[in-house]
Amino acid sequence: MKRYTTLIAATMLGLFSTASFAVTGSQPAEPIVLEAGVSDSQLISQEPRRYKIQVSQSATLELSSEHQASDSSENVRIQGRLYDEEGNLVAQDSDLRGHFLISEQVAPGTYILEVSGNAMGSPDEVANRYNLHVNIK
Repeated sequence: MKRYTTLIAATMLGLFSTASFAVTGSQPAEPIVLEAGVSDSQLISQEPRRYKIQVSQSATLELSSEHQASDSSENVRIQGRLYDEEGNLVAQDSDLRGHFLISEQVAPGTYILEVSGNAMGSPDEVANRYNLHVNIK
């Protein structure tokens, strides 16, 4: 009986540990490459998540975030910061209602978008997820 209890406890610990890792995720070593369109769903984190955007010619770069439709926008704070190749801050925006919008004239090159934020509320109110919209005109 003692072995059975230990086995059940170890199994439960493993399940909770795996679920906890899956929920929090981890920051990739290299920035995630963003293409024009809508990104996959990402977890909101206070630790900035970095995205790389390649711009081939002078253009207007429009970047915006969107929290999940089921989330209450009053509980989601998100911030976006756009940096050029040299690490200079080009533009930033934040919002307490779950969205940011950056629209900036840019030269050809590689840009880094850092996204951070937090979502407060119960799991019934907030899924802690967002999508990014990228438009290069």
